[in-house]
Amino acid sequence: MKKLFLMAFLAVGMTANAETLVANDGDESKNKSLIDLGQGKDDNDRWTMHAYVGVDVPTGVSEGMSFAPFRSWELNLTILQYDYTPGKSKTTLSAGLGFNWRVYTLKGHDQYFDKGSDAWIMVKKVAPGDNTFNDLSSNVHTTSLSMPLMLKQRFSKKFAVSVGAQLNWNFWGRIHNYYENGDRQYDEYIKKVGQRDFTVDVMGIVHVGDIGIYCKYSPMSVLEKDRGPKFQSLAFGVYL
Repeated sequence: MKKLFLMAFLAVGMTANAETLVANDGDESKNKSLIDLGQGKDDNDRWTMHAYVGVDVPTGVSEGMSFAPFRSWELNLTILQYDYTPGKSKTTLSAGLGFNWRVYTLKGHDQYFDKGSDAWIMVKKVAPGDNTFNDLSSNVHTTSLSMPLMLKQRFSKKFAVSVGAQLNWNFWGRIHNYYENGDRQYDEYIKKVGQRDFTVDVMGIVHVGDIGIYCKYSPMSVLEKDRGPKFQSLAFGVYL
C-alpha cells in the first residue's frame, strides 16, 4: 500500500510541475492537459497523460458487512490518451490506456475477509473476547488495465464537463489482512479472490481550470456472484 501511495504523490507532483512539451496554439477551444505529450498528425489531435485519486464508497453491500469509506480508495494513471477536437469545435473525444488500483477496506476491527476451501470469499466476525486479532484491518485490492472513453464539452476557457465510460480488465486481486497477536504483527495475503474479469464504469468530471472533480460509479459487483459477497464501487476525488 505504501508503494501505491508513493505513486499517487509522484503522479500529483509530476502533473503539478510538468511543462507543456509542445507550445499551445492559443486557441482556447482545443483540449488542454497539465501533461501534454505532443501533437498528433495535425492541430485537431493531441497525446496527453492524466491521473486521478479519490475515496471509494462501496454500495449495494451484502448484509452482515460494512466498509470504511475513507479507508477505501482508488488511484488511476492514464499513461497515454488520444484527444481529438474536430476543427474549431469545443467538443473533444478521448480514448486512453492506463492502470487502476482500488482498495476496499472493511469498517472497524472486528471483521475480516477469508477464503473457504471451496474458493468462496466470505466475511468473518471476530468472536467477543478473542485477542487473536488485535488492531485488525482487512481489505480487498484489485488492479486493472483501464481504457477511458470520454467526451469533453468546454463552455468557457476555464470550465468544462466530461462524461463517458471506463472499461476495465481486472487482471489481479488479493485480500490483505493485518493484525497483531501479542507482540507479533501479521500480514496475511490471499490471492485469487474471484474478482470480475471485465467491468464497465460510468464517469463524469467537472473541470475548473486545470483541475477536475470526478465521480465514478461501477454498477457491476466487484466479486463474481458465485465467489463472494456483493458490493459495487462509487468513487469521487481529484482529476488531473
